[in-house]
Amino acid sequence: MLTENIEIIKTKDGSIGLYDKSLNEIFHSIYGAKTEAFEKFIQPAKIIDNKPLKILDICYGIGYNTKCALENFKNISFIDCVEINKNLVLNSYKFKYRDDIDKIIKSNIEKSDLIHFYIDDIRSVVKKLNKKYDIIFHDGFAPHKQSELWSEELIFNISKLLETDGIYCTYNHSKPVLKALLNAGLFLGKTLKDNKTIATCASFNKENIINPLNSYELGQLNTKSAITYKDTFLNFTHQKIIENREKELNNSNLITLSHYKKIMQNQD
Repeated sequence: MLTENIEIIKTKDGSIGLYDKSLNEIFHSIYGAKTEAFEKFIQPAKIIDNKPLKILDICYGIGYNTKCALENFKNISFIDCVEINKNLVLNSYKFKYRDDIDKIIKSNIEKSDLIHFYIDDIRSVVKKLNKKYDIIFHDGFAPHKQSELWSEELIFNISKLLETDGIYCTYNHSKPVLKALLNAGLFLGKTLKDNKTIATCASFNKENIINPLNSYELGQLNTKSAITYKDTFLNFTHQKIIENREKELNNSNLITLSHYKKIMQNQD
C-alpha cells in the first residue's frame, strides 16, 4: 500500500504509526501517534482557538496532526498540507482515525475543499506560498536524519508565513532549531508534561507562550551546541549541511554547552 521502505507499526496508545526502514526512524512517538499529535501540536495551539483558523501542516505523513486538528478545532478556515511522499497522502485516510474525519481526508484528496495538499519538498513549497497562517505544524524527521528540514534558512522562510498572533508548533526542542526560531524573531516556549519538556512552541506574540524558555535555557542558545543548520539556497543535501555545520563548530569561538553549565553552576 505504501513503499517497501515503510513499515506499519502499532503505537502504545493503539494508534497506527509508520517506521521508515531507510532512515531507521519512526514517524511518530512509539508511545502514541495520536497522543503525540495532541500533546505536541494541538494543545499548545489551543490558546488561539478563537477565530477561523488557517493551518499549515509541514510533513503531513499520514495526517495525524491534521486529523487531530479537525477533531479539536471547531472553526477551521483551511488547512494546507505539505508532504513529499505522494503514497502517504493518497493512503492517509485508510489509517483509521474517526470515520467522519477519515471521510473528510478522503474527499479532500479527491477534490480539494477544506484541505489542500502540496506533494513536494517543503523547501520548494515555501517559496510559492503567499499567504499567512494562524498555526504552523512542523513535524519532519529529526535533524540528524534530515537536517534539510530544519535549516535556519527554511525556518526563517516558514516564520514569514506565520501571522503576528500565530503559533508555530513542533516536537523538536533541539538547540539549533530553537536558535533558528530565535533568530527569526520568535518568542520561544516549551510544551510540558510531568514538568519535563516534550516539545516547542513559538510565536511573534509573547502572550501566546504559556511556558517561556527561562534565562538559563536561552543562555544555552549562545553556545556551540546551538549553531544552526545552514542551507543557503534551500537545495543542499543532508550530508552537505551536516559537514558545513561540523566545520562551523570546529572554527567557532563560542563556549561549549558543558562550559556554560559549569559557569552557571558556579554562580549559584
